[in-house]
Amino acid sequence: MVNLRFDDYNYYPTLRTRQAELKGLEQLDDVRKDRIVPLLTLGRWPKAPDFERSAEKAANAMNGRPYFLDLTVDARHLPDHHGELSDPSGHFANWRRFVAQSPQAIPVAQMGANVRVRDVAQQARAIEAETGKVAFRIRDFDSDTRIVISALNALNDLSNAIVFIDCQYIRSAMAAYSTATVATINQLRSEFPELFIAVLATSFPLSTLDFADSSKQHGTIDMLERELHARLGGSVVAAYGDHASIHSVVYDDVPIMKWSPRIDLPRELDWYFERRPGTQTAEGYIACARAIAESIPRLGTRQIWGEDMILAAAAGNPHAKAPGPWISVRVNIHLARQIDFSDRMATNDVPNDEDDDGDGDGEQD
Repeated sequence: MVNLRFDDYNYYPTLRTRQAELKGLEQLDDVRKDRIVPLLTLGRWPKAPDFERSAEKAANAMNGRPYFLDLTVDARHLPDHHGELSDPSGHFANWRRFVAQSPQAIPVAQMGANVRVRDVAQQARAIEAETGKVAFRIRDFDSDTRIVISALNALNDLSNAIVFIDCQYIRSAMAAYSTATVATINQLRSEFPELFIAVLATSFPLSTLDFADSSKQHGTIDMLERELHARLGGSVVAAYGDHASIHSVVYDDVPIMKWSPRIDLPRELDWYFERRPGTQTAEGYIACARAIAESIPRLGTRQIWGEDMILAAAAGNPHAKAPGPWISVRVNIHLARQIDFSDRMATNDVPNDEDDDGDGDGEQD
């Protein structure tokens, strides 16, 4: 049984069980890791025949701490095993048994286009009885919300439930997502006034080129997740969450042929990046890191692994010479900065820490 209070946490990030994302989470320091309960979505692990390896890596990243575990909705990931875990038979017995192998994992109730509302409700009640907590994830504001409301009615204690409203990528239509999210929250609250809700979103682009200056070597990307949360009414309405600096659609099966060295530095309200087009060498990452270090005097003073990796590269020792591992750096810094910022927001210490005034999924250029 997992014992926690949802309102003890101010920030709810979501990540996938991809190597780069989990490395960023794993390298988060213990004090900060204690301050989050992330939502981890199982996907295919390289060369693994099932989802066991992904689940093991998720548990290792959290090192005995609680987290939520969901199953990707992309059935192309290990289709046979995916079909087994998403089978509604026995109140999704296969899914519940699978997650039970990870004692600190809180299952996200599975839903689907052809699944009966009754099956989801009975699954949720079984998860509550077995785990003590249950999570729901709304992606389709209309159909998912109706199913979740029915399932919530089946629980013994509403305080055992958390509902994630996942807006996914919001940069293309901020106003529409804001309106739809408010309507969804109101629909849930009209039935369950005390329900704990967290809103997830991302505005990190697939490509950063549109945000680069005329030199195409650096730029700044505004972080719309915080703006969306403020439009909803802030933490008095719903907890803040995001996709940890990851674009919501990841094309794992598309080889990345064209890329340039790029290092992204997440800050509290934006991302600052340096890139060096025309080269695919360690020297490109060294140049990016040096430009960031020169622009950001406080880099490396916050006990953040990702910032230390940038400083190491600036000193001529980059930890990686390809885009993937640098995603880990971005994720790690983002998590640390947003954990600190969220906690300061919760105590009304709202002035931001943006004294680093220097000056997509970013695997692609």
